[in-house]
Amino acid sequence: MENVQVAIIGIGAIAESVHLNYLQENDHVTVNALVDIDLERAASVAKKHDIPNVFQTIDELIEQTHTDAVLICTPNATHIPIAKKAAQHGIHVFIEKPIGIDLEAVNDYLTLTKEKNVITMVGMTHRFRRDVAILREYIDNGTFGNLYHVKAKLFRGRGTPQGWFTNKELSGGGALMDIGVHVLDLAWWLMGKQEVQSITGQTLTTFGNHETKYISAWTSKNKKLNADHVVNVDDFASAWIRFKNGAVINLEIAWAINGEQDDGVQLELFGDQGGAKLTPLTIYKEENGVLTEVFPKYVDGDTFKEEIDHFVDCVRTKQQPVIDGEQGYEMLKMLLGIYESSKKQKEIVF
Repeated sequence: MENVQVAIIGIGAIAESVHLNYLQENDHVTVNALVDIDLERAASVAKKHDIPNVFQTIDELIEQTHTDAVLICTPNATHIPIAKKAAQHGIHVFIEKPIGIDLEAVNDYLTLTKEKNVITMVGMTHRFRRDVAILREYIDNGTFGNLYHVKAKLFRGRGTPQGWFTNKELSGGGALMDIGVHVLDLAWWLMGKQEVQSITGQTLTTFGNHETKYISAWTSKNKKLNADHVVNVDDFASAWIRFKNGAVINLEIAWAINGEQDDGVQLELFGDQGGAKLTPLTIYKEENGVLTEVFPKYVDGDTFKEEIDHFVDCVRTKQQPVIDGEQGYEMLKMLLGIYESSKKQKEIVF
């Protein structure tokens, strides 16, 4: 496929400033439509970027245009219902994280994609980071030996978003679903995508709708979703995840906390032959019997561009993406396992 006809569904801030721009920069893509329940916003963005079609629903998109692929950038609860309609018509799917909020619905969707030979990619941007690529090479070369423990963390001082993210009906969860999914996915992927054995987790709503002075919060462009400013999701999560190969991940996530804010995703990886830290990238190993620290030098890449280009290449060449639907399912299984463990106040065994 030389040219890919792509539509974006859900024209939020990220979709407009990131996904749309990089799609239009790709020589193999034509963005032929924007879809949003706020038709006025979709029309405004389409006019600004010379996009010929705007619709309120995916049904209108399918009926009135030819589309090879869609990018779904809507609230989490709508991901799978929209993706199923696309897959039913043979349209390839990029879903912003997480893949969905219900395992059974995701499994049904994945069964459909196999029947229709549809590609699914989940938006896990951190996998495309340059420092992560370097770290992955160390892992693949066996530098660290057996990775048996990963500490994975991301704390915001006061970073609770405003909009649909805090309404469980739309989001399926709070900080864990929003930023925790990135942190856990990165740790799990670097560890080798091991099969989960058990999870002990705790999720809390500690700050709720805080009104801390002199800070700004990310706000959804759609003012109609969660117009009542419902906050009924977690803003803190902690979990201990045990895998069948004996490895463990210790996860800590917060939208808001009375402590130091992290400068991006914090990972520490420990193996029997070496270890590493992310942000800043540091490699720990013995050389000539001496414990050393190595600080690889690199120039940052553009992770969003590489992610979008990867999806387009997969659609054109019919190759499976680096983060496919099955991996998205496994990630959701762990996220929901953390919530279940917290609710039942006991370890969940798979």
